[in-house]
Amino acid sequence: MSADRTTEILNYLSAISREVGEMRTEIKEVGGRLERIEREQRLQGQRLDRIEGMLLTMRADVGELPDRMAALESKQA
Repeated sequence: MSADRTTEILNYLSAISREVGEMRTEIKEVGGRLERIEREQRLQGQRLDRIEGMLLTMRADVGELPDRMAALESKQA
C-alpha cells in the first residue's frame, strides 16, 4: 500500500473519529435538554394541579351561593 493511500485512510479515520465525538457531545446536550424539559413538565403539572384545586373550591362556593342567598333573604323577611 502506498504512503499516499495510508495517509488518505488515516485522514478518513480521523474525520470519522471527530464526527463520532461531536455526535456524542450532541447526544449528551440533547439528554440534558430532555431532562430540563421533563423537569419543566413536572412543574407545569404541579401548577395545573394547584389551579384545578382552586377551581374546584371556587365551583363549590358558587354552587352554594343560591342556598346562602336564600338563607340571607329568609333572615331579612
